[in-house]
Amino acid sequence: MIRIIDDKSTGKTGRLMLLAKENNGTLVCSDPHCMRQKAKAYGLIGFDCISYNDYYEHNYDTHKPIYIDELENYLHLYGRIDGYSLSTED
Repeated sequence: MIRIIDDKSTGKTGRLMLLAKENNGTLVCSDPHCMRQKAKAYGLIGFDCISYNDYYEHNYDTHKPIYIDELENYLHLYGRIDGYSLSTED
């Protein structure tokens, strides 16, 4: 699993988009329309963008790699999460 953990405005989403493109993956995000516009501005095309809800409801190609933008936002939508731990080493 790849983790992109960094400060705000450091290009995390762009790096995630690049991974989705390179691996023919699906990017899961809060607003797919805006994400497609952002990807186009970066010159990145050739990957799918779906909403958190579509991912939660399993409305996606299950054979493609999944990359979730802003995982904490996804977690807050679908459950009460008051804390978690994260190891940065594989």
